[in-house]
Amino acid sequence: MSKSNIPVTAVDQFDFLEHRREQEQKHWSKKLKDGHPLDSILTIEINTTELCNRTCVFCPRHDPKVFPNRNLHLTVKGAQTIAEELGENQYNGKISFSGFGENLLNPNFIEIVKEFRFFLPTATLECNTNGDKLNSIYAAKLFRAGLDLLYINLYDGIEQIDHFDHIMKNAGIREDQYKFRMHWGDFEKHGLILNNRSGVIDWVGIEEEDIKALVGKPCHYPFYKLFVDWNGDVLFCSNDWGREHVIGNLLQQTLHDVWFSKPMAKIRKRLMKGDRSMSPCNKCSVDGSLFGKPSFDLIKEYYENPNNRKK
Repeated sequence: MSKSNIPVTAVDQFDFLEHRREQEQKHWSKKLKDGHPLDSILTIEINTTELCNRTCVFCPRHDPKVFPNRNLHLTVKGAQTIAEELGENQYNGKISFSGFGENLLNPNFIEIVKEFRFFLPTATLECNTNGDKLNSIYAAKLFRAGLDLLYINLYDGIEQIDHFDHIMKNAGIREDQYKFRMHWGDFEKHGLILNNRSGVIDWVGIEEEDIKALVGKPCHYPFYKLFVDWNGDVLFCSNDWGREHVIGNLLQQTLHDVWFSKPMAKIRKRLMKGDRSMSPCNKCSVDGSLFGKPSFDLIKEYYENPNNRKK
């Protein structure tokens, strides 16, 4: 299928990267020139559920022995606690409901979106879904709850585009409020920049040389992105599917204490030097330098010049 025949709501892997860059520029345009170190948080990714109804070949869930389904969800109360804490810190970056599961399988997902919108009126709320549970009534409720953008991941073929366009039109959703990401077999690498999820999977064609090529390169992920699990645990990186490093918990700690925790500082200082020798970084095939350079520089300054730290 030629790109000229793909509707404007569909994005390939390169369009998506450009979209992310535009979002990053927009984020920094809203910040003060002498930004506070917490401004470094460009994205907060929320894993709302441990359930997924798909077993995509490029995902750890392809093998239930590697990553099994569990009936565990972020609760509305948990969402309220997290959102309120972020609101007290005037967070106005991006909330990405994504993570390790299918958001629409959380029975309280719409209420969760409402909580984040209430406490974060100026933040951008985005959601990733495979769309299998999506219908016009649910879509309308989702956007009324406060969602800004819905990414619908397509796995079965081009015919899904008309199907979901019909759903969104009937729900009264504008074309600029949703985007398709195409992953079916005709598209090279499933429309993704494939990675091995920090070594959790070994069947996507990632070679040892791909990992070695990243040695010595800084990784920006822990400098601009905060990953919150369904139970409030904060992982040092959204690619840590093995949950090897829990650096705090937003149901029990403040945003500042989590973001600047000693475990996080220890990891960052190694990555600042391009030291990926610790697990799971030594098994990870992700080039973490594509985004987050301003955040990386801001946090680097925070560590290297403590006398200049802003309160």
